[in-house]
Amino acid sequence: MDKDLLKEGSISFKRHQVYAQHVEVLHAVVFARKEYGRDIVQIAQNAWAYPTYSSNMLGLFYDAFRIGKSLLKEKGEWVISAQDPFESGLVAYLLARVTSIPFMIQEHGDFFSEPYWREESFMNRVRFKVGTWVLPRADHVRVVSKRIAKTMQTLGVRKENITIHPVHTDVQSFQSAEPDKEVQALRGNSQDPIVLILSIGRFVPQKNLGMLVRAFTKVLERGVQAKLLLYGKGSQEGMLRELASRAPEGSIVFREWTDDPASVMRAVDIYALPSNYEGWGRVCIETLASGVPLLMTDVGCAGEIVFDGVNGLVVPVDDEWVFTEGLYKLATDATLREQLKKDGLTTVEQLPTFEANVALHIESLEKCLKKKK
Repeated sequence: MDKDLLKEGSISFKRHQVYAQHVEVLHAVVFARKEYGRDIVQIAQNAWAYPTYSSNMLGLFYDAFRIGKSLLKEKGEWVISAQDPFESGLVAYLLARVTSIPFMIQEHGDFFSEPYWREESFMNRVRFKVGTWVLPRADHVRVVSKRIAKTMQTLGVRKENITIHPVHTDVQSFQSAEPDKEVQALRGNSQDPIVLILSIGRFVPQKNLGMLVRAFTKVLERGVQAKLLLYGKGSQEGMLRELASRAPEGSIVFREWTDDPASVMRAVDIYALPSNYEGWGRVCIETLASGVPLLMTDVGCAGEIVFDGVNGLVVPVDDEWVFTEGLYKLATDATLREQLKKDGLTTVEQLPTFEANVALHIESLEKCLKKKK
């Protein structure tokens, strides 16, 4: 599903170059409409990406199946790996049925443990049904966190068929970035500088940014001098701007995506993640690496990387009162912020290396292959 794989030099492209070093051949079929072109992209000497070049939704399924079936005619010990248990997972299952080749599902998002995701749209409810049917039929399931691994077992996936493979984060670029001077200037020049609070992400229901805006407004009402920076865009931008209009003018700043999130993070005092669900929440680790105190809901890597009161503040999902109290506490307690910053940096130093992360990926492929033997 990741169109960036078709772009030379992208993070996805580079990651697959490394994966290709550990297998004989790597073919990646990318669900893509015609505007992405039909040219096959060579990733490495032994790896290629194939855009489906499809006209419509049904075409994406048919073309992905057709390309995959053609590639699997080549002799060898193959593993079919699907990026998710939905559209790509269904194609992987069908390919496995017609070829008797083992297939693996990757579950990057926490879509099944809570109702938030499936209640967002009719199509998500359809995907939920598809996913709960496909997952127990997979030969192996790769997840990004322990919490998702537990959910998979409730859906009928056997524990021995699950590999936990967290998302690797390039922390070095966040550790070494220079703070964005334009953002720093928002603090003002007074002896009592304004506290800068940041959130970067899509303006969609999953991110629950409305709760953040309301919580921030309540913090201001308690006399805190602060500004909230929201970077991103999405379907809920109008709603968020309407909520922001109730706060003091200039206290909430909207900006579009930034190509340099590391510099922006390095310039603020607090990062807030109010999401209803996350698969892993890579931004949390980026925040720790930037030396910025983190307030997050109990999603993604909370409880595995981020621990409440140790290297961040973790609050219940969609609990606006508790979230507001956490935001107020961080905004008014500089000593707490410094302690969380210090322990967050220590956490980042202990994270697995990129090489160890790749080894987990290969291990999951090997387990899947052995399942059929």
